[in-house]
Amino acid sequence: MNILLTGGSGLVGSKLSKRLIENGHEVRILTREKNIEHPFYHWDKNKVDEKAFENLDGIIHLAGATISKRWTKSYKKEIYESRINTANLLYTYAEKLTPNLKFFISASGSSYYGQITSDTIFKEEDSPGNDFLGKVCIDWENAAYQFKAFKTRVVCLRTSLVLAKEGGAFDLLKKPIKMCVGANLGDGKQWMPWIHVDDLVEMYVEAVEQEQINGSFNAAVPEKINHSTFNKTLARKMDKPFFMPNIPSALLRIVLGEMSDLILKGSRLSSEKIERTGFVFKYPTLEKALDNLLK
Repeated sequence: MNILLTGGSGLVGSKLSKRLIENGHEVRILTREKNIEHPFYHWDKNKVDEKAFENLDGIIHLAGATISKRWTKSYKKEIYESRINTANLLYTYAEKLTPNLKFFISASGSSYYGQITSDTIFKEEDSPGNDFLGKVCIDWENAAYQFKAFKTRVVCLRTSLVLAKEGGAFDLLKKPIKMCVGANLGDGKQWMPWIHVDDLVEMYVEAVEQEQINGSFNAAVPEKINHSTFNKTLARKMDKPFFMPNIPSALLRIVLGEMSDLILKGSRLSSEKIERTGFVFKYPTLEKALDNLLK
């Protein structure tokens, strides 16, 4: 199939494009850059190269500004617009040029349920949160589901913390432990849903190729662990001590502001719905994931 991909130069997008090509699909990258390996087409906030939509079968929308940056008022606007406004722009062009699109697959966030720590194991039908990221995810998914207007299959993957060798969050988590100064953030009891990047990529591939995959899905492993367990397991696998006192929540809130909720709060996610489609996690436990990531 001919697939248009936004966010193709990112951590997930670069791996996903290679896997799709391995499976015989043509990948077209929408980008503002020009040093892209695959066929690429230019877009900006208001315009997309219409050639990208010729004989197009589906769109995968991964583009979005990082949330791991201090949330000033202006940056919160960028977080929102980089996801929702771009999806709306794609819809405008698809409606005009490819009304017979087969699928629209969008990233979403595990923060859909609100950035909280609770005893709930959130399933896809549970109510969304009303904090900043919860509202972003609601509008992000609503922007995706408007593609149903022309009978297009829509999939939203509510993505948890992505672990990868090539950088991203795993490097940040690993660095202090490698320097023997690892410490829990806050009380360490916050749940920490995660997924190995290879499993996430395969989830997208199956969403492309399996027509029974339709709707919103949690992209998180079945194992449920908290922040403290994650750190201790990582330290043990790296053969490093882990003895430093916890870093107080109040200090992190002063330093990071509202963004501190990303690391101080977290809830568990159910993986049952995606597993019912036949999806099998290659790295369902942290032990297996770290064996791969630390090789």
